Amino acid sequence: MKRLILLCGANGIGKSTASAELMKRLPHSSYIDSDYCRMTNPPIFNEELIRLNYKNIHAMMENSFACGEIQNVIFPFGFHGHRKQLFDALLEELRQKGISFELVPVLLYCGEEENVRRARADGRDEERIRRGIRNSRAVYENVDYPRIDVTDMTVEETAEEILKIIGTGNEEETGNAVMGSMG
Repeated sequence: MKRLILLCGANGIGKSTASAELMKRLPHSSYIDSDYCRMTNPPIFNEELIRLNYKNIHAMMENSFACGEIQNVIFPFGFHGHRKQLFDALLEELRQKGISFELVPVLLYCGEEENVRRARADGRDEERIRRGIRNSRAVYENVDYPRIDVTDMTVEETAEEILKIIGTGNEEETGNAVMGSMG
């Protein structure tokens, strides 16, 4: 069965970075970055643009799951604001269309100081960092997903831990992806 690998966590924690590394290691994968699905100028979030974001993500997921070559869809996504409802609606619509997949969620977390350091290293401005810390960290306190404390981990170590959680840590499957990216 195909898998939807959800990497969630607070703003600036490293979801996109971990997803890119996971993509290198996991064959037959597609990586859907919701940041690209919602880029507009100006970057506002009214009802019309939220619908556009949803449609963009939905189309990319549906297309990825329809592709015979793709077995794993990697999706970094935060649940703050309206996003949890958007994600739940997305899953429901995919299932209603008869698209079957296993949801494999992984929650990335770290201490607040490390979260701020990572957000700064990502080039985020101080206001965005404050807003992200204030609005996104508490969202995950009661989320019952497998967790990885990434505070002292490299992106490579994080990807290895994700592979263990999703049950693909075997040498044969991940080794091919690593060798393919070296050539």
